[in-house]
Amino acid sequence: MDDFVLSNLNESRNEWCSRLVAILSPLVMEGVRSIFNESWKLSLDTNEVEKYLMTFQNFLCRVPKWNPNIIENEKCRIVEKSGCNYLEDLITCVHVIQLKVLTCVRVGTRQKKIDISIPKLNDFIHKVYINTASKVYRNAYLFDKHASAIVQQRNNREFEVIVEECILRTIRESIPTEAIVRAYLDVSVEQEEEEVFLKEEDDKTSADKAAEDKPADETPTLVEPEAPPSVVPSITNIDDKPIITKLSFNDIDQALNEDGRVEEISAPKTEERLEDISRMRYEQRRAEEEDDDNDRIKISDDVELDLGAMDLGGGGSNNVPIHLDIEEFA
Repeated sequence: MDDFVLSNLNESRNEWCSRLVAILSPLVMEGVRSIFNESWKLSLDTNEVEKYLMTFQNFLCRVPKWNPNIIENEKCRIVEKSGCNYLEDLITCVHVIQLKVLTCVRVGTRQKKIDISIPKLNDFIHKVYINTASKVYRNAYLFDKHASAIVQQRNNREFEVIVEECILRTIRESIPTEAIVRAYLDVSVEQEEEEVFLKEEDDKTSADKAAEDKPADETPTLVEPEAPPSVVPSITNIDDKPIITKLSFNDIDQALNEDGRVEEISAPKTEERLEDISRMRYEQRRAEEEDDDNDRIKISDDVELDLGAMDLGGGGSNNVPIHLDIEEFA
């Protein structure tokens, strides 16, 4: 069985803690109730019954200041009534298993030795009473004597839960958590430093061995430099070459004669002849433009128009009667 399997450790811890809580919780509850009974009796003797809870809280405040005699008497009472003679060994077992649970999850592979101070039975019982008294002081209403039976039963159950939690809390407070954290952090740092040191030492030893194995009369050999690889001609793109354009003229023209046959006419395209043709064409266009400018619009002399009957003046002798074919009635 592997001691550092977390599931096994959890089961073992739960079993041992449950056994310890089952033994101590009813006896601690009985001790707290005895404190309450003393406060109730004192309130009756002083005729201050309404202040019994306040008196109970005052008694709870004195628990951390108990003298060794009170603690010893309480320990003897618990051992006697529980019938558990191995109670101190049980507390040791619970602390050890709790320590294993906290140290099973660690960074390094090595197990670090942790010094744990397991409390004595007297000190452990006193711490349980201190934690319980502190918790009950803030919940003094649980001991209300004027509550109904159902409420008192509920209060008793809550009081039992408080005592069980205080016992487990006392166990946790006895574990040196800070020492565990520091110890296992130191382990991780030591392992990293050790690995780096061993690596450097191995490199040095390998270099020394290589120097020793090398013969003394060995002459150095010259290594010829490797010839550079031949240059591979690059591929040229044909499209990148410049394209030269040149304009040329044919000196022989072709024309149709009257019979519809094609005749070849010699017409050299020299610069002098082309300039002469251009000059002739320019003079022809200029002459045509001058002829167009000489054509002007000419208007003839004044023409007399005889309006005749169309005269609108109404004063002439050529008045012609106009018959409208209108029949008159007498």
